[in-house]
Amino acid sequence: MKMPHNVKQRKMFVGKAASPGYVIAKTKLIVRQRFTVSPFKIPKESAANQIEFFRRGVAQVKREILNLRDLTIQMAGREEAQIFDSHLMILQDPSLIDSVISLIRDEQWNASYAFHLFMQKLIENFENSKGIFKERALDLKDIYNRMLLHLNSGENNFVLQEEIEEEGVVLAGFSIGPNMLMNFNKGKVLGLAIDSGSATSHVSILARSMQIPAVLGLGNLSELINTGDLLILDGTNGIVIIDPDENDISKYKKQIEVFQNQKLELFTMRDLEPITMDGKYIRLSANIERYEEAGEITSFGATGVGLYRSEFLYFGRDSLPTRSEQAEAYRKVSHQLDPLPVTIRTLDAGGDKMLSSVNMESESNPFMGWRSIRLCLDRKDIFREQLKALIEAGDRGNLKVMFPMISSVSEIEKAKEIYNDCCTELKAEGIPIPKIELGAMIEIPSAVMIIEEIAKRVDFLSIGTNDLIQFTLAVDRSNGKIASMYEPHHPAILRSIKMVVDAAHKEGISVSVCGEMAADPLSTLLLLGLGVDEFSMVSWCIMECKKIIRSVNYDEARAISAEALKFSDTDSINNFLRKKYSQKIRNLGISSFVTTQEFSSSDRALVRVDGQIERVGS
Repeated sequence: MKMPHNVKQRKMFVGKAASPGYVIAKTKLIVRQRFTVSPFKIPKESAANQIEFFRRGVAQVKREILNLRDLTIQMAGREEAQIFDSHLMILQDPSLIDSVISLIRDEQWNASYAFHLFMQKLIENFENSKGIFKERALDLKDIYNRMLLHLNSGENNFVLQEEIEEEGVVLAGFSIGPNMLMNFNKGKVLGLAIDSGSATSHVSILARSMQIPAVLGLGNLSELINTGDLLILDGTNGIVIIDPDENDISKYKKQIEVFQNQKLELFTMRDLEPITMDGKYIRLSANIERYEEAGEITSFGATGVGLYRSEFLYFGRDSLPTRSEQAEAYRKVSHQLDPLPVTIRTLDAGGDKMLSSVNMESESNPFMGWRSIRLCLDRKDIFREQLKALIEAGDRGNLKVMFPMISSVSEIEKAKEIYNDCCTELKAEGIPIPKIELGAMIEIPSAVMIIEEIAKRVDFLSIGTNDLIQFTLAVDRSNGKIASMYEPHHPAILRSIKMVVDAAHKEGISVSVCGEMAADPLSTLLLLGLGVDEFSMVSWCIMECKKIIRSVNYDEARAISAEALKFSDTDSINNFLRKKYSQKIRNLGISSFVTTQEFSSSDRALVRVDGQIERVGS
C-alpha cells in the first residue's frame, strides 16, 4: 500500500551498499511489467510459420542485446559489457531453441506461448536454486520480457523505457535488470534504490562502473514510497532516507561536495609509483575480460594485467574460438602493454559460466563440479589449442599464464606436461618458443595445505580470494541468509594467505591477490602487511589503492598484520584493524571506506522511523 502524498514521515532504510556515492533527488518508481500471453493451438501446417516467427524474434532480440552491449562499452567500459554476453549465451542456447521449436511443432502451441512455457519453468528452477543461480533468474526475466515483446507484436503494455522528464531521479523498485538500466539515459539516472539484489549482482557491477550510487536489498522500500518523493541515497553506507529533514539535507550536501573532491584528487595518483613511504614497491594490476580493455587500464595507473579472464572469448558463440582468433586477442594485449606484464588465466568455464559450444551437463553442485582446470584436463583438445595460442602470442616476453582452481600437485604437473608438448609441436612447425612464466591460482583449501609442494613447481602464485573465502568458510556470499558470514578477515583466511605468501617467498617467486579483497581499504593494508607482492583489481579502484599504499610504512604494516594473525575470531581482527587504520583512511578521504555503520549486518532488514527501529518485509 503506497503512502498517501499528504503524509510525510522521515524514514531511514538500510540495505546493501552496492555502488558508492551520494544523491539527493526525487524518486521515479519502476513498475513491474505484466504480459498477457494467449495460449492457442495451431494447425500442423502453420508450425513452420510459427517456428520462423520465433526465430525472427530471437534474431531481433539478439540485435538489440548487441546494441546494448555496444552502448555499455561506450558508457561503462568493456568489462561490464560481458553482462550482455551472458544474455546472448542464454538466448542462443541450443536447448532453449530446440525446446521451444519442439513445443510448437509437436505440441502445436503458438510461438509466444511455447516460449512462455519453456522460460517460466526455467525461471522457476533458477528462483528455487541457491546462490548465484538465484540471481541469474533476473537475466532470464530480461530475455523473457524482450522476446515476448516481439512475439506479441508489441501489443502488450510492456514498456522497456519509461520517460524520465525530470532533471535526474533515483530509480526505485522491486528489481531492475541490466537491460532496463542501460535503456535509460545515464545522465537522468542519479541513483538506484532497489528492494532485491546483492552487491555482487550484475546490476551492482554495472552501477559501479557507470558511477551511479546504488543501494540494493532494501526489503519493501518500493511499497512505502511514491514517485516524486524526495529521497537521500547513500550508496557508500547502504542507507536510504525517505522525506529527509533539513539536517539530513545539509549533512549530505556537504558529503556530496567532499565525495566529488575526493574523486578529483584520486586522479593525481595516476602517474605516481605504488610505493610505500619506506620504499616497498607493490605492483597494482588490472583485471580485464576483453583485449579491447588493455588500452584503458594505464589511464587508471595500472602497472600491468594481473588477471585476463580468457573464457570471455568463448562466450556468446556456437563454436569454439580458433587458435588464430585466440592468438590475435592475446597478442593485442601483450603487445599493447609491452613491457608491462600480462597474466592470462586459462579457460575457467563451468559453475555459472556455461559454454554453448561445449556439452556441459547440468550438475547438482556446479561450483564444485566439472569446471576450470578439470574441464581443460579432460578436454585436452580445447586446452591444447588455447595453450598454443598463448605461446604464439608471448613473443614479447611479457606474457604469463596461470591455471585456475588447482587442488593438487598432479593437476599442475599434467597441465605443464601438456604445455611442454605444445611447445615441442610448435617448435617442429618452426614457431619460436618464448619464455612464459606458468603459475597457479590458489582458490581451494586443499591447495593451501600443500602449498609448499605447489610453489616448487610454478613460477608464481595468485590467490583468488573470492572462491578461497567461499570454499574455506562454506559460505555462499550471494545467499542473503548467510551473507554476513562471508568474512574476508576470518582467521582461517588470513592464515591461509600467510601460508601461501611464505611458501612463495621461500621459493623466490611472487604472489598476487586478484579477488575483490584486494580493493577493500582495510584489506589492502592487511594484505600489504602479509607480504603480498601484487594486487589485481577492477581498474577504477587502482588509484584509491595506490593512495593507501603510498600513505603507510611497509614495516609498520607488517607488524600490524602479524598482530592481527594472533586473534582467534573475526570481530577481534576487524576491531583491531579499525583501531589501527580507520583514522588514517578517513584522513586520506577514501570514499569507499565505511567509517561508521549505524546498523550491524544482522539488522539489514530493518528500517528506522523517527528514531524507532521497526522490522519491514519478511
